[in-house]
Amino acid sequence: MYRHHRMAKAAFAGVVALAATDAWSAEGVVVGHAAHSDVSPPMRDILQTFPPPAPVGDGEDVYVVPNQFIKPRSSAISEFLRGLSTRQAQTGPTGTPAPSTILAANGLSLSVGGGGVPPDTNGDVSPTHFIQWINTSWAIFDKTTGARLNGPTAGNSFFAGFGGKCQTTNSGDPLAVWDDRAQRWVMSQFTTGANSSQCVAVSTTSDPLGTYYRYEFKWPTAPVMVFGDYPHMGVWTDESARQNAYLLVTHEFNNSTQAFLGAAYIALDRDKMLAGAPAAQVAMVRFAGFDAYGAEPAHLDGTLHAKAGSCPTFVHFDSSAAEYLFWDMCLDWTTPANATISAQPQRVAAKTPFVPNFTAVPQLGSSVPLDAFGTHIMYRASSRAFPPGSPTRLSMVVNHGVTGPAGQGAIRWTHFDLSQPGQRFDGIFANGFETTPTTFALNKQIVDEGTYAPDTNTRWMGGIAIDQGGNIGVGYNVSSATINPRLMINGRALSDPDGTLRDEQACTPATTGSQTGSFSGRGRWGDYTSMSVDPADECTFWFTGEFYPTTSTNQWSTRICSFKFAECGLPALKLVSESAPRLEVCGATPGADPSWNLLAGTVGGFNAAVTLSAAGQPAGTTPTFSVNPLPSTPGGSTLTLTGGHGAATGEYTINVTGTGGSQTSAVALELGISATAATAPTLTAPANAATGVKVRPTLTWGAVAGALTYRVEVATDNAFANIVATTVVTGTSWGVDTTLASSTQYFWRVTPQNYCGDGAASSVFSFTTGVPGTCPAGTTLTNVATYAFDGGAEPAWTAGAPGDAGGTAWTNTTPLAGTTGFTGNVWRVPNNTVTSDRSVLSPSIAIPAAQAVILSFDTYHSFEIEGTTGCWDAASLEAKLNAGAFDHLAASRFFTDAYNGTIEAGAPLAGRQAWCRQASTGTAAKRSIVDLDDFAGQTLQLRFRATTDSNTAAAAPNGMVIDNVKIDVCQ
Repeated sequence: MYRHHRMAKAAFAGVVALAATDAWSAEGVVVGHAAHSDVSPPMRDILQTFPPPAPVGDGEDVYVVPNQFIKPRSSAISEFLRGLSTRQAQTGPTGTPAPSTILAANGLSLSVGGGGVPPDTNGDVSPTHFIQWINTSWAIFDKTTGARLNGPTAGNSFFAGFGGKCQTTNSGDPLAVWDDRAQRWVMSQFTTGANSSQCVAVSTTSDPLGTYYRYEFKWPTAPVMVFGDYPHMGVWTDESARQNAYLLVTHEFNNSTQAFLGAAYIALDRDKMLAGAPAAQVAMVRFAGFDAYGAEPAHLDGTLHAKAGSCPTFVHFDSSAAEYLFWDMCLDWTTPANATISAQPQRVAAKTPFVPNFTAVPQLGSSVPLDAFGTHIMYRASSRAFPPGSPTRLSMVVNHGVTGPAGQGAIRWTHFDLSQPGQRFDGIFANGFETTPTTFALNKQIVDEGTYAPDTNTRWMGGIAIDQGGNIGVGYNVSSATINPRLMINGRALSDPDGTLRDEQACTPATTGSQTGSFSGRGRWGDYTSMSVDPADECTFWFTGEFYPTTSTNQWSTRICSFKFAECGLPALKLVSESAPRLEVCGATPGADPSWNLLAGTVGGFNAAVTLSAAGQPAGTTPTFSVNPLPSTPGGSTLTLTGGHGAATGEYTINVTGTGGSQTSAVALELGISATAATAPTLTAPANAATGVKVRPTLTWGAVAGALTYRVEVATDNAFANIVATTVVTGTSWGVDTTLASSTQYFWRVTPQNYCGDGAASSVFSFTTGVPGTCPAGTTLTNVATYAFDGGAEPAWTAGAPGDAGGTAWTNTTPLAGTTGFTGNVWRVPNNTVTSDRSVLSPSIAIPAAQAVILSFDTYHSFEIEGTTGCWDAASLEAKLNAGAFDHLAASRFFTDAYNGTIEAGAPLAGRQAWCRQASTGTAAKRSIVDLDDFAGQTLQLRFRATTDSNTAAAAPNGMVIDNVKIDVCQ
């Protein structure tokens, strides 16, 4: 919690977390050892010297945890993915309620436990206790009644008498972890400032009030002093014990400059720590420098180990490609320097695309939005090993915040199968035998996934886990402009339809509150929740997170809820595909008929003959099973779609059903077929050899049967040696997103694509651009309105609009000092250094029918810069028709002085293209020319809008100036 830094935005200018390129330049293995160790007195004795913290009243000064999220550039997220992602969400209830809470009780709070904002709620469960740890204190709770059995007690009580910063500081970001296979508690928190470290206490027995083996692991001090922020821990064990480790991810910063250095993936020698070995014998393996802000280590729940030799893994996502990324760390505790990590992450494409949610979360009764945390895989990456013959041998479930179909935040959940390479049905290997296990990276495949957005409320800050029956429990926060933030529980049973969660249940009381404290314009919330499975039955889920009992400045509380699926422990059948569930085939290329390896997996002791059937296959094909019926379960069969390689072009879903005894299970297999490559499309506009074409033209062509996408290319030569603009689209038009040169000839072509690759390219057309602001041949330029802002008879513009707030407003006055090229009075706004949203509006303007409508104005703009393509403060242009809403005018409309950046996530209007800085050298006014052709014959109103967050401004002269606004038409 008590991060010593405010991560200055300027420090992140060169960091683009999870960019489209594979920038995973880890520093190589670094082997260290614990710096200090001892054995504590019994914790029950230590607690006598740690009185409870003093309560904090509403409105009192509390420490606000500073935070800036290092986000991928919004422009790096494919617009194609944005469109697809909103069509794939679960947008309504299923009619099947999630389990109700067994226990729902309040945990620690600002008044009972103390600390700052937010609490960083964390907890875990053992067979006998639930321990919750917030930033500065921890307590044990009764699992039946929810009563607090001890505490709150300061977090550094675990290190009383240990010496050094572990003893003297109570910095937070706590981790309370139950190690199922060892039956021990692992308690950890960081230290901050110079010579920072991670402090880890491992209980010597299952008693949380007994003695602990204590260790301190220091972070590097050269060549720079490192601070390891936002640490998260996982437990990993394999059957050979060669890969056993306590795994850590930390986010490393230069302690002096606060520059982000990358994520570090770390393994601690678990078995030596469990034995209480001295510090010099407890190795730490560290790989640093990963461009992966918000990654998580795998955490293995339950009593079963991973397969012998299974290397532990770390997971994040690439938002630009909607792919999950896995780094595998293979350990050698005999010679720790032999440890290796993936040179490049294994990429697993999501079945349905996703776009992270970076839009701050609204709440009822408060003007302060809350942190969305779209940057992170949320704590934890929960994993579980299952007996042979189960639907998966090793599962991992993760969750993170994404954008829903209505623009709201939604919970994305994904279930992976982590399997031993080469392994098939019920432990059978593809080559008929298993080689002697050494160490290996597990294969990763998505079993199921979904985006939960059943209404327009925002869901975020989730926790997830999987029980012994393969049922998944999920918990998260929900909020919107019409409801106060609250905690909900949800999940899905193994037999539920793919891609769905059940209907959520409340974890918090019926009435909750909102946070009104602005905390410098940001609503600090979270920073995480925790979901665990009770080792007493391996079925009961335990969830804990933050909420506000009543609307207040800072009086947060926490909640602890448990729930259980009735299906857990009962016999069940689950049919899954052990090979890729989606296949894509080009019929023009010789190849085998499509086939899938199917497993009738079981849990809870189910065993019966299973009959398989298939439906939905292409006409003229026959589904053939290598074994049917399966004489017993678990068992496997290969489905071959005979004749499938030569089937007709199309998208098919083959639904395979397995029926045995009273159980029925189904799996949906996908098949995309292109019988042949697509033929050449016909170009339609601009016409070949057209002149006077706009410098941002819209290119159109005819659809081609069988084409899935089209690659469009614009070049300055007909051999396409110098391509100046290109894209791939699914439709039959493209508005060129690059401003072309005026009075210049260009050439363009379109190539269709499908599963056979590139089809025949279109013929090549040419066009010659005109001069922006001039009319096409045969039309005359007529002025509709001119605004010089010097008074007189011209209709007045007005400053401000509903929702305007913060900082200095637009004013009609003299130009900014230091700028040139303006005449008389202008409208101007400064680059405010507080959170602000300021507008200036034109009067309503009636536009006559015309062939073209041209808006032009003189402008200067300079705002705070982020990197080379982004900004936190910016301005943009909007327009509305009649009494409608204002819409953002996109960069594609601008012939000159187009937007030069994208507003960063976390700032007002995040993701919007905007003017981020002065586009030309110097401080002279620039003439901006904008295409408003589609407004012909209508009445419009213009709005220039400048937004800022609470931070520094650009160097003076800064802000925006507009002058000499004109609207002309070509008739």
